[in-house]
Amino acid sequence: MPPDLRRAQAMMAKGHNRTKPGLPPLVAYVDHATDVGGAEVSLRLLLQHLDPERFRALVLHAEGAAWLKDRPPLEGATYLPVFRDTAGLHAPRDEISTGMLGNAGKILRTLGPAMALRGALRRTRPALVHSNTLKCHVIAGMAAWSVGLPIIWHLRDILREPGARAMLDRAARKLKPTIIAISQAVAKEVEHLGLPVEVIHNGVPLDDFTPGEPRADLRHEFGLENGQPVVMIVARLTPWKGHRQLIEAMPAVLARFPDARLVIVGGPHFWEGDYEDELKAVARSMNIHRALIWTGHREDIADLLRLCDVFVLPSTDEPFGRSIIEAMAVGKPVIAGNSGGVPEICTHGVCGQLIDPKDPGELAEAIVSILSDPVEAAKMGARGRDKAHRLFDAQVTAERVQDVYTRLLAP
Repeated sequence: MPPDLRRAQAMMAKGHNRTKPGLPPLVAYVDHATDVGGAEVSLRLLLQHLDPERFRALVLHAEGAAWLKDRPPLEGATYLPVFRDTAGLHAPRDEISTGMLGNAGKILRTLGPAMALRGALRRTRPALVHSNTLKCHVIAGMAAWSVGLPIIWHLRDILREPGARAMLDRAARKLKPTIIAISQAVAKEVEHLGLPVEVIHNGVPLDDFTPGEPRADLRHEFGLENGQPVVMIVARLTPWKGHRQLIEAMPAVLARFPDARLVIVGGPHFWEGDYEDELKAVARSMNIHRALIWTGHREDIADLLRLCDVFVLPSTDEPFGRSIIEAMAVGKPVIAGNSGGVPEICTHGVCGQLIDPKDPGELAEAIVSILSDPVEAAKMGARGRDKAHRLFDAQVTAERVQDVYTRLLAP
């Protein structure tokens, strides 16, 4: 038995289990990711705002999880590296077949993580299990079901891959999870299942995302002059986020603002490592590569957002768009794809512009329009910041999630 699991089991044996009178219920959070994505940022924020008088946290995670690296454990939480071999959990969604036979090899590769998770749940006996990622919903659901624990699926995706959709539907009908959806658009994807669904938008730590001047060193780091127009995208490098369409829009932007720069913040999934090279090749073929700044994954997102004049996220079927809220909270005008959960965040003409994410020409027109009218851009930014404060506070999100726990655990 791993040492961390032995310690957790000892804690439970000393009276930390869910049946001990007077102790808040223990919630097991399951996340398989080794790198940092939106789901992990959301889980980290939820844990930071968890009320220890209401619930205790047990985080069952991957060994070497980057979203926990170099951060002190959150007060009161227990962390167990349950997933030590996650290769079977990182296959791209479009490789999942609609038939069981086609998935046989992938299913076999998930048996190890599933059994490790089941063992951890049997030893620690939480009150309920909260699955945080799409790849974990099935195995966490089966593990929880096998030991008689209620399961919550935190759905953060709009699935367009038929194999992944079919597998999730089969599992949902069997396991009957309670579902938290991050947007109405995501909730609509599962309404045919007839399961309880609570829509709880993601929140951001508003105290961290405030308007102001960027750090003095950032312009120097990126070779930017004062007053030089900056367009920015913050998103993982994956095709549906719309990086290619944004790059294809830049020649028209540069024709109007020759000194503009596009700052691309984010890195690829490890299985999409060549996508960045593909995007850079597109930029070179259009002879605009000198106008692009690639930062890779960054943690100083608030500082970076203060650097830009307009934030752009031309993704297709975006389930929600956390980075849109972060940009709004910093007071920046937003241009985003008019699909998925985005219209629930940003209203066209109020805090920015919503465009056809597959049309680089329309995207370029929107960027030029905002860069050409700094006064209206500032008004859009102010209205967006007001909306972010009214609707997307991380503390409120955490309280609503905990209300779901309370209802689920009520006698």
